[in-house]
Amino acid sequence: MSAFVIKKGYNNPVQAPLVPLNVVPYYNKNSMTVYAICEVPEEIVKEHLAPTPFEYVSNRCMIYVNDFKESKELPYMDSAIIFEVRYKNITGGLYMYEWEDNDVAIATGRMWGYPKKYADIKLEKNGKIVHGTTVRKGIPLIDIEADLSCLADAPKKLQITPHLNLLTIPNPDGQSILMQKVTLRDNSSTCKILSNISCKVNIALKSSDNDPMGDFAPLKVLGGVILLRILLQLKKMVGQKL
Repeated sequence: MSAFVIKKGYNNPVQAPLVPLNVVPYYNKNSMTVYAICEVPEEIVKEHLAPTPFEYVSNRCMIYVNDFKESKELPYMDSAIIFEVRYKNITGGLYMYEWEDNDVAIATGRMWGYPKKYADIKLEKNGKIVHGTTVRKGIPLIDIEADLSCLADAPKKLQITPHLNLLTIPNPDGQSILMQKVTLRDNSSTCKILSNISCKVNIALKSSDNDPMGDFAPLKVLGGVILLRILLQLKKMVGQKL
């Protein structure tokens, strides 16, 4: 007889849920991120926002690759493109497209409304060079390289918190929406920055058949940063409906 204890979870399979009941809080003491602040054509941003309830704010975005592998509770790699948007009277960050490499992290994020998909993601430091890639279906969607030997002025920050997400659950026919809600999440108070180095960054984008990152190229890189943080995800930060 199996020693497994049958659960009654809130996600499938309910008797052995993919996302554990104790998925939060989780902690990472040494999370490294390389990101670029970029400017893309205004009309392209508006085109990708059109199916959403969010209003256009600017054509600047953050594109990043993040290493969260040191988390004991939920290790994963993460990558995304984030835009400043507005919903009603709230301005925040919309994860327009996002990828991770852990099914639990993907499922958890999608419950909060993050548009996470699976990809193979790497972030490696070799001397003064930090190189990040996001590869899906064999296509390098994001290729970003930061050079710590070429320091630069810090780019103007984007307002990417709170996160504004569009939680969407389809009907079983796959042709209509069962439920759709805008959710808000802000974990900025649980992040402690250990180091923040502005430097030269090069970035290249490509599209797969349903990951249209190439739409945002060519882009203008306004600046890049290597960031090292401590992150603690608390239960109270899970999010709220708007």
